[in-house]
Amino acid sequence: MVMRPIIILMSLMLTLASGSAVQAAPPVKVPVAASILPLADFCRQIGGERVEVQVLIPVGASPHTFEPSPGLLSGLGRAKVVVINGAGLEPWIGRFLKTLKGQKPLVLTATEGLDLIREVTDHAHAGEPASGHKTGHGHGHQHTHGDVNPHVWLDPVFAQDICRRLAAALITVDPEGRAFYEQQLQQYLEQLAALHDKIASTTVQFQIKEFVGFHPSFTYFARRYGLKEVGIIEVAPGREPTPRAFQAILAAIKRYGIRVIFSEPQFNPRIAHVLAKEAGVSVLSLDPLGGRPPYGDSYIKLMEYNLETMAQAMK
Repeated sequence: MVMRPIIILMSLMLTLASGSAVQAAPPVKVPVAASILPLADFCRQIGGERVEVQVLIPVGASPHTFEPSPGLLSGLGRAKVVVINGAGLEPWIGRFLKTLKGQKPLVLTATEGLDLIREVTDHAHAGEPASGHKTGHGHGHQHTHGDVNPHVWLDPVFAQDICRRLAAALITVDPEGRAFYEQQLQQYLEQLAALHDKIASTTVQFQIKEFVGFHPSFTYFARRYGLKEVGIIEVAPGREPTPRAFQAILAAIKRYGIRVIFSEPQFNPRIAHVLAKEAGVSVLSLDPLGGRPPYGDSYIKLMEYNLETMAQAMK
């Protein structure tokens, strides 16, 4: 009989503790979908514990050729914020969002409002940029197709602009988290500014300012830091250089004393090695998307890795 009051008291205490735990539970996380890993990292850095981020394009896949599964698209439909790059990188996302009924997610397009670079064909003369602001046919054999280069996230200054707009989007769907998002944003902007300063102070010391890339991924990076893209191996995925373009790249390598051709892990490097063997140079890999050691999912670590790789070839 003496034990009964003790058991009742313990039950009450457990009930109260359980109730307190329920009341102290964190708010439901905001579901966010980002097309590529760098944009997803921006979401995590700014959203922190208040967001749950889904990366739509898996590590190792090229956004230019990726085709989503039905399961992935269903997950995309549950997001409150969708962060895409735009400029033609993920055309399937726009088509899918148009099919959604009811309340649609807030869509942030990273390229919106930025100074975009128009793409040119692989007919560039050796020693001339393979991408640029050309808008006509009045410069040798360089032509444009009206398409724009989508790789804006590889410019850390543009990354800061994207993050500011991302914070505003998160505040729109989760206004209670305003102070948190603003604090996270400020901290990350400081890190991005430090990254920009580091890249600027390193690239200014490069003895070789010209480079041959596999794909026009680092065009914005080159423009920001005074480098020159004098050859592109594949202007579109799977589109190998013509014999004329092949010879133009070889001539550019010789003209500028280029020691390294850059490949990318999302593409087959075979043609890069063929070119390198013909030119008597090496091949190193630059990664525009991340997801591999040693940089993992971190945008800043990815950019530091790419900087170190460039420095090996160009200092």
